[in-house]
Amino acid sequence: MAEKTQEQEEQGLKCPHCGKKLEDNFYEYQCGCGFRVQHVISGTKIEDSELEKIFAGEVSQVHEFTSAKTGNTYKAKLRLSADKLKVDMVYDWDSGLKCPKCGKKIMESGKGFFCEGGDFKCWREISGTEISREELQKALEGQGDELGFRSHKTGKTFMARLVLNEAKDGLEFKFAERKSEDTGLKCPHCGKKILETDKGFFCEGKDFKCWKSIRGAEISREELQKILEGQGDELGFVGKSSGKPYKGRLVLNEAKDGLDFEFAERKDGLSGSELTDIARDGGSGAGEGGNG
Repeated sequence: MAEKTQEQEEQGLKCPHCGKKLEDNFYEYQCGCGFRVQHVISGTKIEDSELEKIFAGEVSQVHEFTSAKTGNTYKAKLRLSADKLKVDMVYDWDSGLKCPKCGKKIMESGKGFFCEGGDFKCWREISGTEISREELQKALEGQGDELGFRSHKTGKTFMARLVLNEAKDGLEFKFAERKSEDTGLKCPHCGKKILETDKGFFCEGKDFKCWKSIRGAEISREELQKILEGQGDELGFVGKSSGKPYKGRLVLNEAKDGLDFEFAERKDGLSGSELTDIARDGGSGAGEGGNG
């Protein structure tokens, strides 16, 4: 808590309504004219130095408050009411930015940024990342920073920039283009080039894909070539759900847009149902990457 200045100790805060010295009853400041303001507003202590600015007509900085009813937190600013008898919360304020669609003001609140004409909105938090006014301005200017986000569906983190969408009514993700290299291999489905990236191998016509890591086995360009020629090596994999290791080969699937598992004839006494369980666990959709 900030210490009171000597002037505040001697004079105290003055009522913004009538100018008299406010009485401090340890719970709130109050005045005989009817003005009163609590020291702690919705769980947040408001310092005297900030109250002085509010009494002078300024709008406070953004504070985080807690609802006594729900326990949820929310953001708002504080300002003196029109009749100067209380301090009100301000839930939105002019961000200083203009709507890219209609040119009206973009208002800022604890929940996000919204065009006063209803033509644009951007939530304060997007996929786990808080968006500041400065970051929104960069995004609207096409200069947004690369930020870290977290997928609500998978929980995985990813990097992307926020850019204005085509309709100019919100933002969308823009991902960095992956560096790719021609493998010299041809797509078995359409005949176009297969390109290699840091994640895997992809047809430039999007008709084929193979991840570099499949159930714990690393797939090289040379191995992929063998697979496409029907000569893939026997590799060691790890069951996705069981965690058990098993052997198998990768082969081109029937649709020629990815790979499937092929198991050798077993001589270890495993029953057909046991083999089916292994195949179901590790053999379905080999084109879907994963490390187990």
